[in-house]
Amino acid sequence: MNIIIVGAGRVGMFMAQKLEKDHEISMIEKEKDLAQEASRVLDVMVIQGDGTETKTLEEAGVKNADAVAGVTGKDEINLLSCLLAKTLGSNIVLARVGKPEYINVFKSLGIDHVVSPELSVADRLYRLITRPTASNLALIEGSDVEILEFTVHPDSMIKDKKVGEIPPDGFLIIAVKKDDEIIIPEPKTVLQELDKVWILLKTQFVMNVSKLFVPPE
Repeated sequence: MNIIIVGAGRVGMFMAQKLEKDHEISMIEKEKDLAQEASRVLDVMVIQGDGTETKTLEEAGVKNADAVAGVTGKDEINLLSCLLAKTLGSNIVLARVGKPEYINVFKSLGIDHVVSPELSVADRLYRLITRPTASNLALIEGSDVEILEFTVHPDSMIKDKKVGEIPPDGFLIIAVKKDDEIIIPEPKTVLQELDKVWILLKTQFVMNVSKLFVPPE
């Protein structure tokens, strides 16, 4: 995927480091020092410029972008950069919002995904408590979809099964961690003991999926 990240702060750098291995990343940062640091640390194209300006987004390749993420510390910059990116051809836009009360405003203006750190932290704690068999979840804002991490136990129902043998009933296995390697699974990928499995699923299927990993009593 071609992804543009607007903002080289903590959130932007974290995203770029996670994505740069498997995707084409372009980063836009207005502050010279942050742009230079991003260039030094990351193996991505870094543009020192204003993400709310057409010429900067075009330089970053917005017309061919699969996604643009506005993740600066300023809500108005994130909103404007995403709205402009969408008009210039980006398929999907994602904006970070610091004030939870702005979430519905962002969505009403056409932002595809809105992330609020404040709400996400609160939701994360709640869901960790109510999902004791899973960990490291991520929430997809404005939907009933979430990502959970499960561990394959010695007595798990799915131990030694191939991914293709597990019917995707309301869920999708999106990644598997074997020792220190994270892979995108193929149908022939075998789930082995102690593997970490990341699953994208709808909330109503959490209990059904949990039963696949929790040893039977």
